[in-house]
Amino acid sequence: MSSESEQRLSLEELKQRNRPQAMQTPPTPPNTPTRQDWNDLLAALTALYRLESTNSGRLERLEASVAAQEALFRALSRQAGQLPTQAQLEALARDVAQMRAELKQAGKKKEFSVSPPSLETALSVLIWLALILLGTLVGMVVLRTIWSGLAALWSAVRTLIP
Repeated sequence: MSSESEQRLSLEELKQRNRPQAMQTPPTPPNTPTRQDWNDLLAALTALYRLESTNSGRLERLEASVAAQEALFRALSRQAGQLPTQAQLEALARDVAQMRAELKQAGKKKEFSVSPPSLETALSVLIWLALILLGTLVGMVVLRTIWSGLAALWSAVRTLIP
């Protein structure tokens, strides 16, 4: 029976048994790292650790920046609904232009303009001239009366005094 079990070997196993020893590759012992390999590996791990700590700091700063920008975006989005419409902006522009014109005019001195008098102005001037003339005549009559009275009084005092 033992011969039968040997015959049942696979074709591959039979080929391996029949190969000459030179063709068979001896099993290679596992590569053991040298001291230099360990030092190189330690240096690479240290560099990776430093790089990771630098990148994690950058990542934290980026996350903080993104959070601030998201908050700003949300605030601007809320304010977008409160912006004035185009018609309101045009009305504001007209009001501002009108205020500027008024301020510009308020800063200037009033200009003196000479124009021919209107009929109303001419009549009012004539009325004032007539009133001034009448007042002057009345004043002269009053002064003449006072002077005449003073002259009569002086004449009476002169006759009384020898």
